[in-house]
Amino acid sequence: MQRDEAAAIAQFIGAPISEVLKHAGVTIDGEYTPILLVATINEHGQIERLPEPRPLPHSVIDRARSAIDAVPRVLAAQIRALSGPLTVMDDAVVLFCPTDDVDSASIGALSICRNFAGDQILAKIERARKTGEARVVTIDGKVKEFDLQTATPVLTIIP
Repeated sequence: MQRDEAAAIAQFIGAPISEVLKHAGVTIDGEYTPILLVATINEHGQIERLPEPRPLPHSVIDRARSAIDAVPRVLAAQIRALSGPLTVMDDAVVLFCPTDDVDSASIGALSICRNFAGDQILAKIERARKTGEARVVTIDGKVKEFDLQTATPVLTIIP
């Protein structure tokens, strides 16, 4: 959108040019924001529209874009769920970076977690101790203790 187009729209609707530009995805500094935040998803999976769409911060966009470039090796896991809480994500692909320890970035994040018995789960790590004891929230919402051997945050999920 050109500035004169924004000015014409602003004059037509009686709004400031900055508002027109904001809704067009242009930030105040003039840097284009290609993604608008238009809704939230609540704990029941219901989508609720925001009254005012907002440009997604460039830091979030850059993090998603650079997630794969920032690590030397990326692995993928495909979700195959015909029932249960992950049914809606059946066939989605989860990207993550392999690790031999507990990555500090995994604390508080959705992560691929492995215990000393070799069992691996997709969970959010609420807290973890240096000795490996951790409190995780599983996909079905249950909170449990888990002895972490390794943990790596999910880089992205491709539907």
